[in-house]
Amino acid sequence: MLTFGKLRLDTDFEYRIIREDENDMDIFLDINYRSVDVNASDSKMFHSRIQFPFVRAIILRITKEGYVMTVHMLRDIDLLSAFANFEIDYSHSVISIKNDYEKVIFDRIFDPL
Repeated sequence: MLTFGKLRLDTDFEYRIIREDENDMDIFLDINYRSVDVNASDSKMFHSRIQFPFVRAIILRITKEGYVMTVHMLRDIDLLSAFANFEIDYSHSVISIKNDYEKVIFDRIFDPL
């Protein structure tokens, strides 16, 4: 389990901090062109999941004092190659980004602690 600011992250992918200042941080996860399944089962809009095919990397942009992060899906290794982004409230949660054979499962796991 990794902790960045108030974000608790459970991942089996290599990561690196690509930008950090006193308030914000960008975390780069190299997922090597896998499909990403975002679990949306607790969403009021989506039924079960959202899938992003052929993702090179994920950037998690967090504010160290808040509980909302922006997730960027990248086609290449630079931020300008982002083809999708969305925000996640991770309060009372652990963000799980795990390899599941040839795809990635991106999930928010509720944790009341």
